[in-house]
Amino acid sequence: MPPSVLRELIKYSPILDFFKKTVSTVTVLLLSFLSLGRFIYAPDTPRKSDIIVSLGGGDGRRIKEAVQLYQKGYSRSGKFLYTGREIVNPDLPDHFSKSTFLKEHGISPENIIYIPRGVIVNTAEELFFLRDFMKKHRYKSALIISSPVHTRRIRMLAEYIAGFNQNGLSLTVSSYSPEEFNPWLYFLDQHARGMVFLEFEKLVYNLLKYSPLTIDKTSYMKKRETPLWQNALSYTK
Repeated sequence: MPPSVLRELIKYSPILDFFKKTVSTVTVLLLSFLSLGRFIYAPDTPRKSDIIVSLGGGDGRRIKEAVQLYQKGYSRSGKFLYTGREIVNPDLPDHFSKSTFLKEHGISPENIIYIPRGVIVNTAEELFFLRDFMKKHRYKSALIISSPVHTRRIRMLAEYIAGFNQNGLSLTVSSYSPEEFNPWLYFLDQHARGMVFLEFEKLVYNLLKYSPLTIDKTSYMKKRETPLWQNALSYTK
């Protein structure tokens, strides 16, 4: 068989074509898997903003990092907003009260704004509430502190769901130091893998649940008209 004919047969071989597509697909999936940790980990460098916000959840490092930034003058208004449960690690020896912790570190009660879990129950609602709160009180920028693997979800929900940019609001999303989390080698650690996969699952779920097509069916849409939500928005001291 002439070499030119053989080359043409190889070029148009269904088996070879399938092999190429399989290799390409596997390569893309492998690269996506390896880079997923870096995608999830997307913190900004902290910058001074109108208000500092410590999101609920975590083991206490979120609010501790937020307090350090507050003490360095990162809140132009002097206000410190935190959400979630008041007691951190309630079942562990290192439990502590967030409000007591803030006062012990020199933050005056009149500058502390607490939005309890009963008002907002997840990250999406936290961002919806923060958007409405900033608009009502004429804040233009916020510095949010959360966990390292939480940063991408916050950024995407704020941009694509809560519409911070469309409302003229800027958001800086920072985190405490990821000492035990390497975004490039996350797959080598079982705990890190679990955190990354769970966070990616939550990101996809949140983007679908609160999309313009489905948001009307969420509890958030009913809650935002209640006195509980409106009273929290009008929070004053």
